[in-house]
Amino acid sequence: MPEVASPSRVSWLKVGAPIAFVLMWASGAIAVLYGLEHSSVVTFLLLRAVGAAAISWLVWLGVRDRLPARRGQWARLIAVALLLQVFYQGFFFLALGTGAPAGVVAVLVGFQPVLTAILTRPGYDPTLYAGLALGFAGVVVTSASGIDLSEVGSVLGVVFSIAALIGITAGTLVQARTVGVGVWASLALQSTISAVVYALVALTTGTVSAQANFELVAAVGWMVLVVSVGATALLYLMIGKGEATKVTSLFYCVPPVTALLDWAFFGRFLTGWEIAGVVLVSLAVALTQRAKESHAHKPRQTSDA
Repeated sequence: MPEVASPSRVSWLKVGAPIAFVLMWASGAIAVLYGLEHSSVVTFLLLRAVGAAAISWLVWLGVRDRLPARRGQWARLIAVALLLQVFYQGFFFLALGTGAPAGVVAVLVGFQPVLTAILTRPGYDPTLYAGLALGFAGVVVTSASGIDLSEVGSVLGVVFSIAALIGITAGTLVQARTVGVGVWASLALQSTISAVVYALVALTTGTVSAQANFELVAAVGWMVLVVSVGATALLYLMIGKGEATKVTSLFYCVPPVTALLDWAFFGRFLTGWEIAGVVLVSLAVALTQRAKESHAHKPRQTSDA
């Protein structure tokens, strides 16, 4: 008899996992801002990758989920590691390191769900596209109050943000096609690959620089345990259970939630525009998920022939 998922597990995957993912992923920006005050970009990335690899391998030793066995699985796993763990995270950190306003970075990277929808060609669905449009509008509105293009420190900040957008979009789509490999095996191997890459970059560029203090340890620890391991594991789990477009619509929630965390930790109150962005983003996620659910429950037409 096939195993039937319990209602509590279904409820967690449908409601709890997305909420936890958004909170964990959004907190990464705050950890990065703390960490880069005490470390170079490459050093912070290397410490994060090494820590994530160590934790992931420890978890894998306990669960022993499936390692890649075929050449195609290895190829996709390496591609995801380079795209998500190296390309996306590296350029995202570099964009913040150039002094580009976080709002500019958030707007550019926040275009990911729209780009994902275009690439996956989900077909014409007015509700889905309305959700995508509202979501991007929400990202823009939330971040617009903090953008002053005349003060952008360098064109490189924008270039790095676009590179991060390409990396996370491509990496998510490739991960969606990776089957037969366990979540923890994927995280452990991908973190190890990224750690090797960042170590090579650090050795060849000589950019290893860090202050050994509590702030840096806390920032690295948060990025490792909460973002790199916890949030990424949830992302892979949700991708494995649903369509890439639906899952990536959750990224629309990240800039508003980051603004809320900014207020909670640093006392910066939300502006009227940011509150409006929160409302738009909430509507966007609701519309996008409603479109997916209505499509899933649409009866198939059968032929009488």
